[in-house]
Amino acid sequence: MKPTYGIRASALAALAAVAALALAAGCTRKPGQHQREPLPPQVSQLLRETVQNRALPATFKDQKELQRTWKDLQSFYDKRGYRPAWSDRRGPRPQAMELIQAIPPLAADGLDLRRYPADRLAALVREVRTAKSFDDPQAQRRLVDLDVELTYTCLSLAAHLATGRLQPETLRVDWYTRRRNVDLESRLDQALTADSPGEIVKILRSLAPPYADYQRLAQALTGYRGIAARGGWGEVPPGPVLKTGDHGPRVAALRSRLTASGDLAAPATPAKAGPAPDAYDDAVAAGVSHFQRRHGLEATGQMDADTLAALNVPVAERIRQLQVNLERWRWMPASLGDRYILVNVPEFRLDVVDGGQTPLSMRVIVGKTQSRTPAFSDRMTFIELNPSWSLPDDIVAKEVAPKAARNPGYLRSHDMELVKRSGGKEEVVDPSAVDLSRIGHGSPYHLRERAGEENPLGKIKFMFPNEFDVYLHDTPTHHLFDKAERDFSHGCIRLEKAIDLATYLLKDDPQWTPEALQAAIDSGEHQTISLHRPLPVHILYWTAWADADGTVEFRRDIYGHDAELEQALAQEPPVWVEPGTMRGDVRAAR
Repeated sequence: MKPTYGIRASALAALAAVAALALAAGCTRKPGQHQREPLPPQVSQLLRETVQNRALPATFKDQKELQRTWKDLQSFYDKRGYRPAWSDRRGPRPQAMELIQAIPPLAADGLDLRRYPADRLAALVREVRTAKSFDDPQAQRRLVDLDVELTYTCLSLAAHLATGRLQPETLRVDWYTRRRNVDLESRLDQALTADSPGEIVKILRSLAPPYADYQRLAQALTGYRGIAARGGWGEVPPGPVLKTGDHGPRVAALRSRLTASGDLAAPATPAKAGPAPDAYDDAVAAGVSHFQRRHGLEATGQMDADTLAALNVPVAERIRQLQVNLERWRWMPASLGDRYILVNVPEFRLDVVDGGQTPLSMRVIVGKTQSRTPAFSDRMTFIELNPSWSLPDDIVAKEVAPKAARNPGYLRSHDMELVKRSGGKEEVVDPSAVDLSRIGHGSPYHLRERAGEENPLGKIKFMFPNEFDVYLHDTPTHHLFDKAERDFSHGCIRLEKAIDLATYLLKDDPQWTPEALQAAIDSGEHQTISLHRPLPVHILYWTAWADADGTVEFRRDIYGHDAELEQALAQEPPVWVEPGTMRGDVRAAR
């Protein structure tokens, strides 16, 4: 996948419609109208008492995201001297309805509208509008409650669009990217003090991730919701492999399934002249191949067991998968950079992106389930040629030590040496005098495999020092790249074309021509090369995305991160507060 930049036309059209609706509802404002008539001072005092109350709502318990938004709300009101933001002497301001009307279109971003009760807010607005005078204490309470709930909803929506509904560090999803830093309070104040209508909508839309990939993924979500609205797709019955020349009801079910998802075009000719509805012809084979490619399967054109399993994933599950990946985009930084390396773990692929182009792409091998490759970003600064491999302590204890105990010659046959660290120096020692099973328990010893043809790191290692000790490297086991799913490593990323990547990274360094690079590798000597142009490396976890041509791609959730995130999103409480209960009031019956 290759991130680019762009704007989603459908979203802009929807939001333009919202703005028009606001105008039709009488939401126009005259210049300077934000300098409105003041409310009684008791309103600000009541607002202060409500907001400064240290007893957080019960729904905030163990919810760091909600607590953070509440702190933003407190800061927002403190900066404005606890003056109401959404109402004046004449009642709710036009921005109140603008916010409420802005909520439904945000379903296109994958937000769960059930969490943002627009009907509840609209009822509160109507209730405050019925007040005959805001000198009445009961009317003041209702106005304050409305103000707090509108502010909390707006800040929540803004935060959810800008940085996500959930924070990955609170989940078990191995995601450690640096999110955007957005001043939500000032953006809200900007919208509330603007003279022109529709600023609430504009501010919210401006907070969505600035990536064309995000916009395309949102369009894909709309498309798959359309498929669901048309009834989705039926299952293809189990059975033997289907291929060209086969006939029968299972083929008819396959045709229907491929047509529903757009992998097989509906026949343009009348039924009598068109293909038999139960025939596995070339068109069906092409449709199956298209489906296989966009689901990361081998494009054989035959419906095997893996293809059948992917075909029978319900459309509702695909919709949830799209929503989960939209959430991940909101965890991303403001920019990936103009030139960077992107590894998508579930896709088992690395792309080099330079100025929006992809000069190099390759297959990769990533961590297996027991040693997952984390999602994070860092900066590549140097390359090592003919590297040795210092074995992680857990690999020594679990894999090497038992084999060495059974075979005294194991270390020598695998070109391994035992090294003792002492006083900043390293000394190669006799392994027969050391209990290898105790390495990693405060031991000064570690195992190192020398550079060579069988070294797991191959001939080149690409370094971007990080807390996870994850890096990119060559590999001698190139036959594994022929597998469709390639999660075989201990966490690091093995490259299909390591020399090609090194050549690209050094292309502007006159000292390191391709011939000089190959000669240095052939020498067998360890050498470190600093990059003249360091670049970011983004290791990410996308199981759904849309290509530039609109093709929607899905991959298997190899680490179970989708399921973890989906469950956490489903358990999020509604976005509302009960200001009256915080003050000890009894809310008026509705």
